[in-house]
Amino acid sequence: MSKIIPHFRYSAKCIVRFALYILLFTSCHSSPPPSPEEQARRDSAALHVALMPVADCFPFYLAQRCGIYERLGLDLRILTLQAQLDTDTALLRRRAELVYSDLARAIMIQQTDTFDLRAIAAAPAELELITARRGRVRNISQLKERMVAVARHSITDYWSDRLMDSARMEQTAIFRPQINDVRIRTDMICNGTMDAAFLPEPYASEARLRGNARNFSTRGLRPHLGAFLVPSWVLRDSTRTRQLQLLFQGYEEALALRDSLPSLLRELCFTPDSIIDSVARAIPAFQPLTRPSEDNAAAALRWLRSREKARSKYTTDTLITDFHGLKSTQQALRRSR
Repeated sequence: MSKIIPHFRYSAKCIVRFALYILLFTSCHSSPPPSPEEQARRDSAALHVALMPVADCFPFYLAQRCGIYERLGLDLRILTLQAQLDTDTALLRRRAELVYSDLARAIMIQQTDTFDLRAIAAAPAELELITARRGRVRNISQLKERMVAVARHSITDYWSDRLMDSARMEQTAIFRPQINDVRIRTDMICNGTMDAAFLPEPYASEARLRGNARNFSTRGLRPHLGAFLVPSWVLRDSTRTRQLQLLFQGYEEALALRDSLPSLLRELCFTPDSIIDSVARAIPAFQPLTRPSEDNAAAALRWLRSREKARSKYTTDTLITDFHGLKSTQQALRRSR
């Protein structure tokens, strides 16, 4: 015992010395936290984007998580929102320089003359009509007097109208409760409190894997109304346009990344653990960004006019901007001031 005690004391002294050394080393090499003024400056200089946790936006998330934006030198702040109405609000309140939305919503905002924006890139925005398993809906005509969850005056509302037209049913034949939150919309289908809902990926695959049925899909159909929107003032700022170029460059570099999808589904979409891998495999390959189409914008405008939600004199002439030509767009906007 007498031999053990001195050895223990010696070991304890070594541990204390080592701990003090680590503490001293850390204090000498750690940077002090930024002042509130410096933090505010950094936040203001960063690029803020408002996205939804849907497949159209996943490459942005994957690029950030894999360090692509850090390598490109882009300080990117992603605001994740579960409802398209909330991304539109983030745009209007200048909480984001780019948001995920659709052309119908873009027209409704732009035509007010109080907020000028541009649709800078297109998104497929593919949707599936999922019907609850308890409802036993086998064809569209059986949706009569059923509840179909949509986000009002948006792409989901557009396709519900198209669906009624194809089935030769009155637009009022179905009830359309406004469920803006896509996570809540999915859960309402899965727990049987909603008869049907238009869902994007990955929520459509989740709902199917949880026993519900797909009755309709917009895949392969036109128009493609999904869009990424920016306020026009952003395009007049050379620093912001450079940041947007880096943002889209990172998106393109992330198209083939799939390994991080399960963690993305768990953390952002709240996908049940038991089906995460199956949902990840079901998500289609990511596609390169393209220029928004004037034909798609015209289709959105015709639909809004059919609902008396667009002014007669409004045109989409200034709505579309090609993100590949950001520099020329910036110069044109400066000349128009």
